[in-house]
Amino acid sequence: MKQLDQAFAALADPTRRGIVVHLARGEASVSELVGRFSLTQPTISSHLKVLESAGLISRRKVAQLRPCKLVPERLKAVTDWLEQVQEIWEGNYKRLDALLTELKQAEKKERKK
Repeated sequence: MKQLDQAFAALADPTRRGIVVHLARGEASVSELVGRFSLTQPTISSHLKVLESAGLISRRKVAQLRPCKLVPERLKAVTDWLEQVQEIWEGNYKRLDALLTELKQAEKKERKK
């Protein structure tokens, strides 16, 4: 559950969500992300540290570059949790639909009397 909490905390920021979307398309260097988001290098680096701490991205060193890439397996915990919540709500809506149908039928019977 700690991983899920860290992932949601990291994804709470719109810039970090944008970085995740960008990295879903492929690796990117810090300088590429700076240009993409029009933020300073220290600001992008700060966002990347949060995403890396949450395990959502990884970085490696290639000469002077530190390309970043998405770790999709870590997003699976978020997806799985959201699917569970969706199943609960779908069940709630089905029960509500059934109740509404039942009430409409009872109302029709009452009018016929």
